[in-house]
Amino acid sequence: MKRALKKFKLAAVLFLAVSMVMYLPLSSVRAVENTEKVTISMIGKYDSADTAAIRSVDTVKKEIRFRNHKTGKTYTLSYDNTSMMYDVRGVVLSASLLEPGQIVDVTFLKSTKHITTLNVNGEAWIIDSTKDHDLVRGDGTARVKGELYKIDARTLVIADDHLALAEDILATDAIKVSGIDREIYSIVVTSGHGYVSLSSDMVSDQSLVGAWIELDNAVIHRITPNMLLSAPEGDYNLQIIGNGANYQSEISIKRNQETVVDTSKVTIATPKEGLVTFKIVPDSAEVYVDGEKVLTGVSQSIKYGYHTLRISAEGYITQNKYLKVGTAKSVVNIELEEEETENSSSAESSSSVETTASTSTTSDSSTEKSTIDESAATESTTDNKVKSINGTSGSTASAAGSIAGAASTKKVVNGYKIYFDEPYGAEVYFDGSYIGQIPTSVAKISGSHEVILKKEGHETKSYRISVDTDEVSLNYTFPSLVSFYDDDDDEYYYDDDDDDDDDNQDTDDDDDDHIEVIELEDSDNDGDAGAEDEIEVIDMSRGKKGAPEGED
Repeated sequence: MKRALKKFKLAAVLFLAVSMVMYLPLSSVRAVENTEKVTISMIGKYDSADTAAIRSVDTVKKEIRFRNHKTGKTYTLSYDNTSMMYDVRGVVLSASLLEPGQIVDVTFLKSTKHITTLNVNGEAWIIDSTKDHDLVRGDGTARVKGELYKIDARTLVIADDHLALAEDILATDAIKVSGIDREIYSIVVTSGHGYVSLSSDMVSDQSLVGAWIELDNAVIHRITPNMLLSAPEGDYNLQIIGNGANYQSEISIKRNQETVVDTSKVTIATPKEGLVTFKIVPDSAEVYVDGEKVLTGVSQSIKYGYHTLRISAEGYITQNKYLKVGTAKSVVNIELEEEETENSSSAESSSSVETTASTSTTSDSSTEKSTIDESAATESTTDNKVKSINGTSGSTASAAGSIAGAASTKKVVNGYKIYFDEPYGAEVYFDGSYIGQIPTSVAKISGSHEVILKKEGHETKSYRISVDTDEVSLNYTFPSLVSFYDDDDDEYYYDDDDDDDDDNQDTDDDDDDHIEVIELEDSDNDGDAGAEDEIEVIDMSRGKKGAPEGED
């Protein structure tokens, strides 16, 4: 009995010992578990969302920069394999296929600045590669392909992969525009411009000033002293005609680079003249060639080349055209349209007009499209026009033209000036005409203009500006030009940190005027320029109104 009791006690002790051994490790494990952090997956989680335009995509750093349209601020988010991206149809999209200016809906974690999802916005519209635009209107709107949209400092503008202003974009630049509803979110330049100048405007002691320069019928401009023109990038057949010159050459215009035409190869001959007869309906119409009134119904001797042409009659819509004479004899037939209402565009033509001119000479038929940017041609002391023109010439030297762009009436604001204050020492070209070195000034002329700044050792830069008709002088200060020796391009282009200070508003006010080219040419003849030019003033939205004339 005692032995059994002893065995029972021993068994009880062993049981307690085993229980304690089993209990202690378990509590220790629980204690350790209670001290460890719990990891929760954040895949698919986000705390912020935005509809924004893409500023840039860096596939090496795996970062995307966005422009918040509500604030105009730029921010950067990272992405990786956990970031889900989809196109407008919901198909999985690679970040490498995203493009600057694209409007997307993005969700992300604000603390980590990491993209959770990115979807191409399904409500966004895109107008791709168009030159039919007017971005500088001065009223907070932009006209693109005939439609008006809202534009302001929040709009993302990209040129050459850098932030830019609407004023940096010329009328000849091709752009891609994206937006939602009637608001523009982004503008990206898809095809830009370069510059063309002459090595000299004197040939064999004879001046080329007043003659015309053509770039493959894409740009036609009257030659002015020391001129510098902008032109769309591309390859062209260049022509210089007028003042006895008839020169052709192949040239290439590269973006943001200047091409100098060697005029030492130009030959000057005695200018030829052709007999032109104007037959106008109604008979009471008055015809002005290069600002001078000419008779109708009888032959007029006119030099070969381009000339300004204005036809007007009481009760009819006035037509402004360009006449290109290149044959010995020709007839211009024009029928004016009657005015429909008293408020119809100040009797200025605003619709396409077909004109036929018959001549006794014939040549091979051809079709031409041209854009005329005649920044200096005037028809009075106060009015000046810049026009885009499509023209067609045929075997009978007939011409039918239609509008390719809008024109604006430019009026001299007597007694007031436009002052250019910076960058100091830069040469200023106003609508292609040389003005001088900054600081300098020109007479104030209202309307839309192009300003080109040039300085040795620096990149040439152009702007569009808009000048009002207020009786007050204007002062313009432009950013410093980029040095060819400066590796930091950001010093010139607008920094993201200052996006909200960039003024991208439109400042150009163009009327819907139309000008047509009437070509009366023979392939073996040269031409003459015609009317004297007046310097046109360029319009820029960054300009600041100064004190009235005579005040500091």
